[in-house]
Amino acid sequence: MQRSESKTPELKTLGDVVRWVVAELGAMCPGPERLAAYFANPDDANLRDVRYHVEEVRCPICRTEREAIQRATSD
Repeated sequence: MQRSESKTPELKTLGDVVRWVVAELGAMCPGPERLAAYFANPDDANLRDVRYHVEEVRCPICRTEREAIQRATSD
């Protein structure tokens, strides 16, 4: 039986590493309270980690959650 070889991803930055981890293992998302607090006040210095997670890593789970909240509040 021939073993399939997977290509090693090109990881040049910390953001690349985190995006790869999220894609491979699933997101390590902030709790719902911190996520909601960030969406309400994205400039809060105490939520820089959440900002990084959502904006730099571009977590698809949290970004979808933000879009759902925006749709719900715009109705």
